[in-house]
Amino acid sequence: MQTIRLNSTGPDVELLQQLLCKWGYTVNGTGVFDAETDAAVRKFQRDGRLDADGIVGKRTWDLLQNEDARALSSYRINDADYERAAGLLGVEVAAVKAVLEVETGNKGGFLAPGHPTILFEGHIFWSQLKERGIDPEKYQKGNEDILYPKWDKSHYKGGMKEYDRLEKARAIHHEAADSSASWGLAQIMGFNYKACGCKNVSEFVNEMTENEGKQLDLFVRFLQGNKWDKYLRTLDWKEFARHYNGPSYAQNQYDTKLENAYKKYK
Repeated sequence: MQTIRLNSTGPDVELLQQLLCKWGYTVNGTGVFDAETDAAVRKFQRDGRLDADGIVGKRTWDLLQNEDARALSSYRINDADYERAAGLLGVEVAAVKAVLEVETGNKGGFLAPGHPTILFEGHIFWSQLKERGIDPEKYQKGNEDILYPKWDKSHYKGGMKEYDRLEKARAIHHEAADSSASWGLAQIMGFNYKACGCKNVSEFVNEMTENEGKQLDLFVRFLQGNKWDKYLRTLDWKEFARHYNGPSYAQNQYDTKLENAYKKYK
């Protein structure tokens, strides 16, 4: 579906109006995205815990058409959650939104109920096993897609298929596996559980699995624990990117993406 907003016209607007009526938001099926439709969209977005900006993009279309997306709506954060997090960090709401958008796009912190958005990193699993006195080479045969000494994005599967990789790793060592995935809205690596105020990685994963509000709390504690919130306060995107994304941040223009996302929300 196309992204549509106030003053858009055409068949996508007609479909939007039909779907809004289906979910009990009464609008006239004119095919014109008028003020009445805009108000209904914003109410639908608020009720679904999306940003109530009146712009019908991927997440709003998903929520309108997809039962799974509607089931996830109770997990989502809203504008009040962003404001609370920004207040705790002493930063602008736009800065918080920028980081989360760059980390997970508009997909959000959950793939399905009970399944936070994750990305499993096989090179981290390699090092996590070694930290526990386990020789990863003994387990590498048959596990080449989850266990390798250097970063290799070719093994990423994306979406729920990342859970196939995680479960395969958990069969080798559960704690090391959970420590080797990035989790939730802010894609925090599991081995950072202490910086997030958790006593172990199991507690970290349990909190990540509750809802996006918990994920946002972990993000706040993660920044505070590392004292990286100061870079968001001063909008120092390069230093924030260097610390949050690593020294190779410039290769994927992480700082530029953050700044552009901030400007959009600002």
